Amino acid sequence: MDTHKKTLPSTPVSRWWILFLLHFSVLAFALNLQMIPPLLPRLVFELGLTHTQAGLLMGLFTLPGIFLAIPGGRMADIMGPRGVALWSLALMTVGAVVMLPLHPGFLYAGRLCSGIGGAVLVVVAPQIITRTFQGRELGLAMGIFNTAVPIGTIAAFNLLGFLAEGFGTPVVIMTAASFSFLSLVAFFLTYAQPPLDQKSVTTVAAGTLKGLGKGIWLVSLVWVLFNISILAYFTYAIDYFTGAGLAGSTGRFLSSLPMILSIILTPAAGFAMHRYGLRWSLPLVGCGISSAAIILILDPGKTMVVVWSILLGVGISMVPPAVFTIAGEVVPPSRTGVGYGLLTAIFNLGIFFGIPMIGNARDLASDYRSSFFLMALIMGMGAAMSIISVRLLSRR
Repeated sequence: MDTHKKTLPSTPVSRWWILFLLHFSVLAFALNLQMIPPLLPRLVFELGLTHTQAGLLMGLFTLPGIFLAIPGGRMADIMGPRGVALWSLALMTVGAVVMLPLHPGFLYAGRLCSGIGGAVLVVVAPQIITRTFQGRELGLAMGIFNTAVPIGTIAAFNLLGFLAEGFGTPVVIMTAASFSFLSLVAFFLTYAQPPLDQKSVTTVAAGTLKGLGKGIWLVSLVWVLFNISILAYFTYAIDYFTGAGLAGSTGRFLSSLPMILSIILTPAAGFAMHRYGLRWSLPLVGCGISSAAIILILDPGKTMVVVWSILLGVGISMVPPAVFTIAGEVVPPSRTGVGYGLLTAIFNLGIFFGIPMIGNARDLASDYRSSFFLMALIMGMGAAMSIISVRLLSRR
């Protein structure tokens, strides 16, 4: 029997349509976030940016989340997620358009504006899912939802990379802006938020971060370590492979290969979580496998680089559904927005400093070996943090 009608607020559209809508919106987020890697050679050689400055363009997208993710989540808890999501998508669209003059100042300003929208969108989207799904369906829904970023990354590396080579940078930017705009229109026309529980709203308005519990802080640390490493990898992988002598199309394919496999495995990981009771073991194993794969990929001249890229895909598919499900479970139900806001704020703080730091390691050493070792070390710290989290949360 479908229990959603008894336990969840009714909505005018199917919960699976809501999931699709959120998936498409976050896919647009991923395209905006990941438009920089396929443009990296043009930014460096045509506009004269350094690798550190290119890393800063990635970091600027995440900077607003350091300050706005928690207030955005709190606002969504109090006012409801619909209006917050609409503003987020609008800002992502405008930010991409601002970049079109291609002057460094406009690039930085546009990334900052898009980042404001993206920072709040990734808080509101999982919040809506936790309010729409429950039980085993929640794990499956989170698994499906977390394929949006891999699909968006693959599209960015290949579709946007093709557009960059064939039509130039402005077409890439407008393509990312178009996806954001389509998401905005679809969300506006079809999503109507359920009525708010006024008692819960009052509780949230008076709440503090302290009341969230230590579980959300621990899972946030795992999440930020994982993402510093993997987003740095996806930022610099194309440049790394092409610099090692591989063709541009080959470099883009190898860079996106881990994401291709994760599209299949991430929903499976989400379903397995609820069927077999898995939680912290997934980020532990996923970060461990990913750390080893990044080291093994360091020699792109070997045919085994395809195998190591697939191994990386296996590792990264385990972490997102576990993190997003755990984050929704360790905070009070009425405060999921603030909980996901904290998760996103810590994520953005780490990305803002972490990716430029890894890019700077490449500038200083004039090759990527030190950068890849640093990525692997940070990913390994994510695995270690998973073990620490289990031990701390098991103490009563």
